[in-house]
Amino acid sequence: MNKEHEVFTDCVNFPLDRPCIFQKNENRVCRLCADYKKISLPEKFTRILIIKLGAMGDVLRTTFILEGLKEVYPESRITWIVNANNAAVLEGNKLVDEIIAADDKTNEFLTSNYFDTAINLDLAPESLALAKLANAKTVLGYSLDNKRAIIPSNEYAAQWLKMSAYDDLKKANKLTYQHWMSKIINLPKDNYEIIVPLNAVSQKKAGDFLKKNNISADKILGINPGAGKRWKMKKWRTSGFAAVAKYFSDKGYAVLLLGGKDDEEEINALLKENIQNVYSTGTNNSVADFFAFINVCKTILCGDTMALHAAVGLKKKVVALFGPTSISEIEIYGRGIKLQSSKNCICCYKQNCDIKDNCMELLSDDEVIKAIKKQLGIRNEE
Repeated sequence: MNKEHEVFTDCVNFPLDRPCIFQKNENRVCRLCADYKKISLPEKFTRILIIKLGAMGDVLRTTFILEGLKEVYPESRITWIVNANNAAVLEGNKLVDEIIAADDKTNEFLTSNYFDTAINLDLAPESLALAKLANAKTVLGYSLDNKRAIIPSNEYAAQWLKMSAYDDLKKANKLTYQHWMSKIINLPKDNYEIIVPLNAVSQKKAGDFLKKNNISADKILGINPGAGKRWKMKKWRTSGFAAVAKYFSDKGYAVLLLGGKDDEEEINALLKENIQNVYSTGTNNSVADFFAFINVCKTILCGDTMALHAAVGLKKKVVALFGPTSISEIEIYGRGIKLQSSKNCICCYKQNCDIKDNCMELLSDDEVIKAIKKQLGIRNEE
């Protein structure tokens, strides 16, 4: 091949499998092209790639790293690859410069871009594959070697990998997700906030809902009674939620039922109790609407769900109920009370359980009500 047809495969404009637009339209050759630009060419900002595909709650809680990254790399551009159905929790986040929905063009995106640092905190095969493919100088978190072995970037990543593989280590852990992830990616501290974008249109929708139902904005308890389809053992008893709703309704509080399509069964079951001052905010809302409805509440009662991370990010008081998942791992920034039964088998991470009076069923109505009263500042004699 002569020099005239030399191919500069590292050019940002070269699509790899066909001629570039300059060759097609103007018959240019690489060595004489004024638009040749190396993918890895240094720029004024640090290019950071975050690979965090799902689940939605995990994506949301991981946004705490953004403030830390901006602190360490003030001149940076952050790109986040996420599953399309989880991308909504990032929309409107001012610290994310580019959101890439993982699809059949993700590989092309990765091979056409260069990053100074790629951050992959997931151990899912698809996330590891993307980290391996990423054209990055440094990978923090996890990637794969050529023999399919996971490569942790430091000792903290290696410890988190072990906890992900062994339930007894997961149960023994007393440190938060924020602690571990901060150590894995070398952030200076671990108490950066979860970022929950609020949309003006959605906030108006929530405000209009309150006006339509004559709900006083200073006395609202939010309840998220579901836990999605995957983690049904995270759910508390319907009878318990009903007892809570009735108690605070009698105290003059409006109770807003919060959730999506996966929580419809639980929400409908509570509505059938016909408790006064209990309202469903709807199960067809957008993620932005869901955030806005959480934002109008004073206190949120929920399990280990996305609603918990959203409420904490919105600086709401929370009462969070735990059973099969780690109570220590979830950071609530001193804004609430975490409750867990005394069952020996807690933190089992099982999605199904045939034990009678399981860990979630044993959480009593009275202890949950007491915790909410404390969060709302209600004295016991009231």
